[in-house]
Amino acid sequence: MFTGLIQKIGTVESINSKHGDIQVIFSIEKNFASSLTDGESLSINGVCLTAYNIKDNSFSVDISNETLDVTTFAQLNTGYKVNIETALSLSDKLGGHIVSGHVDCVAQVIELHEDARSYILGFKINNDYYSKYIVKKGSVCVDGVSLTVNEDAKSSFFVNIIPFTWDNTIMKHYNIGTMVNIEVDRIALHIEKLFKNKD
Repeated sequence: MFTGLIQKIGTVESINSKHGDIQVIFSIEKNFASSLTDGESLSINGVCLTAYNIKDNSFSVDISNETLDVTTFAQLNTGYKVNIETALSLSDKLGGHIVSGHVDCVAQVIELHEDARSYILGFKINNDYYSKYIVKKGSVCVDGVSLTVNEDAKSSFFVNIIPFTWDNTIMKHYNIGTMVNIEVDRIALHIEKLFKNKD
């Protein structure tokens, strides 16, 4: 489990094909890499992956075909920047919201403009099924970042990005058309299933 509070930005160092799926090596700051252990779960752009082969300033992950099919990782290239968060410990503060690292769909940036010191970002999701879980003032996870929805429409939603989040995540690299990973609020999914099971 994660909180959606990004700790570091990593960079794709290399991508290696492994019988259809891929191995990706990320470069990262030395002090962050030294805190990792083989087998540790990391959220990388909102996707829960297992780190291994940890070096002084890099680590590897394996990305399956299933993950490539449902996330933006099929677009990874050398030099690509990613948001990274380590798994939640029971003693940690839950500063964002509960994030599982299981991406539901992808979305495209359709609006990006400054608003005082912040930025307004608009996203259009690629699967209308998940629109019902994105509601005004509710939580949503975008590329691993916990955000509050400002406005929602049938297949789009808008968020406000404060300066700290803009400066410390890959959102500062977004452009119109950028594709992102979306995880809807897990609590909403569970509540819906509970009500369906009652019928």
